[in-house]
Amino acid sequence: MKKKTIISSLLIGAITASILAGCGSGTDSANMTSATSSSSGNTTTASNVQEASSESVESSSAATKVLVDTKNIEGFSYSIAGEPSEYKIYCYWPAPDTFFDSYVLEGLKAFEEDYGVTIDYGIGTEWTQDVENQMVEAKLAEGYNLFYIFGADTTGANSLYKEIYDNGGYAINYAGLMNDPQQSGATLASDVYNQAYNSTKKLIDLMGGKGEIIDALENLNDINTQKRQQGVEDAVAENPDVSIAQTIGDISTADAGYEKISDAIAANAGVTGVITTGGTASIGLANAMKDYYATNPNAEHIYAASMDQSDEVMAGIDGGYIDYTVAQNGWAMGYVSPLLLCMMKDGYTPNEFGEFIDTGYIFIDKTNMDTWQTDIEKAATELIGKLQSDWVTKS
Repeated sequence: MKKKTIISSLLIGAITASILAGCGSGTDSANMTSATSSSSGNTTTASNVQEASSESVESSSAATKVLVDTKNIEGFSYSIAGEPSEYKIYCYWPAPDTFFDSYVLEGLKAFEEDYGVTIDYGIGTEWTQDVENQMVEAKLAEGYNLFYIFGADTTGANSLYKEIYDNGGYAINYAGLMNDPQQSGATLASDVYNQAYNSTKKLIDLMGGKGEIIDALENLNDINTQKRQQGVEDAVAENPDVSIAQTIGDISTADAGYEKISDAIAANAGVTGVITTGGTASIGLANAMKDYYATNPNAEHIYAASMDQSDEVMAGIDGGYIDYTVAQNGWAMGYVSPLLLCMMKDGYTPNEFGEFIDTGYIFIDKTNMDTWQTDIEKAATELIGKLQSDWVTKS
């Protein structure tokens, strides 16, 4: 898979990583429950719908943030060629998750507003490829032909993408990497290795270049987690006075993260830092650090590096027990993915099929807690401005 990197002056550090690790063993159709909605309304459109999931997504995304001008971007000139109703777009996320609700969906809604195209989205309730296949195949049968999907399984999703193309559609994978060979037109995500590497470098700087780190990871069988782990280990290896005290793996829930991280801190007296590179583990970290200082008010500060912008993490930054978090550009994933799909339908082709388009990230700490959303959207517009020069060509 060819990788190109666009580095924005707004990005603090290098480009990064995927989000919640997740692949499962599958489920049968009888056990499938999911939420499917049009973001422009609250109409459910599929069978086996869990209405509570749909409502929670709608309520959490009621106030779409659009803080920059996305209609007049230097270097970019495109309008959809047909009527908006001709662009049948479906967005899929494998399970209920704050990252989708709060960030990807914001970008999706902003795209709808700018281009007048309605996007249906579906959220599975189990992070399995079987559920994803059933949801997407149902939409394919309904006539949808433009799909952006977070692949539930880093190998299995490629077969689904091939099926979409075999049926005359277009597919973009977003938010996480897939195994090669790629079967989607492009992947929009952060560079998982670089995000973890640079986050670790930042953590080491805060530690004064010495000490021990606890590395808390999610699904160890997932390619994204494996690359994150390598990034952390490579950054540590460059610093002779820094070592990894303990590596924690397979954190699948916030509660598990809380328990495993709390146990690791207790077992490694004098540890200097903790790093999480997944959103679920980061919630566990925030809760663990909050309780750690509550019961040890005079304890030495343990530097804590997290990922994503959950309420728990942001409260931790405000409270001083999380030092910073890595904010992936979910807004860009939600906005640029349907834009590329429309462009492909209108005759644009990727310069290289399956290429990786880095959506970037920023660090959030106390200094930019009130401004980071603007920075995220500005970074997205810089990416859009380079689509026609770097990524796609009109046939």
